[in-house]
Amino acid sequence: MFQGLPQPIEDILRVLEYWDHILAGFLTTMELYGGAIVMGFFLGLLLALLRQYGGFILSRIATGYIEFIRGTPLLAQLFFIYFLPYSMNAILEAQGLSPIPIGKWSFQTEIIILDRIITYTIFDHRILVGLLTLGLNSAAYQAEYIRGAIKSVGTGQLLAAQSLGMSRLASIRHVVLPQALRRVIPAWSNEAAYLPKYTVVVFFIGVVDLFGKAHFIVAQIFRTLTTYCIIALIFLALISIVSKVLDFVHKRTSIPGV
Repeated sequence: MFQGLPQPIEDILRVLEYWDHILAGFLTTMELYGGAIVMGFFLGLLLALLRQYGGFILSRIATGYIEFIRGTPLLAQLFFIYFLPYSMNAILEAQGLSPIPIGKWSFQTEIIILDRIITYTIFDHRILVGLLTLGLNSAAYQAEYIRGAIKSVGTGQLLAAQSLGMSRLASIRHVVLPQALRRVIPAWSNEAAYLPKYTVVVFFIGVVDLFGKAHFIVAQIFRTLTTYCIIALIFLALISIVSKVLDFVHKRTSIPGV
């Protein structure tokens, strides 16, 4: 079919013949990325507030969580969450107790595009583990970005708001956070750009994401370099778009002179 074409062009076209698999893997990667970034943001916001305003005990707990997550490999965290239920069941069964019900489940759908039937896994037990791991890991990094932005606001405005009769919680919500969430965008964009690349670790527990589909394509046509170059370009395009969108959001929400 591709005879007579230069070898690099032939390799690219042979890989792109599997565009349906690439699309299915891309959708799974985006699902992991979107879910993890949202989960990480809200949990990171909570951790940042606890570390900054939580008092001695809550601040130490938040700090311990952040330092533990940032100090251990993401792959080790993934394996810990994935194998923890099985290890707990082994202990429970050894003591004659009822094990935790663990089942393999999956929700799939089929999409027809250009006469190709694309089987897409919407959600399953492996994606759940990957999503939890990426979200919990991202939260630790996002917490530090948000905490830095909160500290940049300074305590003077918080004290001024309280002197006007606002409660501490209301002062944080209406005075500190609106400014901090604007200021955090440039630093937070680093996490938004890094996280898509971190999603590839879910391949090690059997999630067929974009990286997993690349592995499948290589096994079919043995075009290793070309396949992974195309996958790398997809990640590059995705991250470039995310960075441009966040730059736009920062410009639209920034306050001149602040």
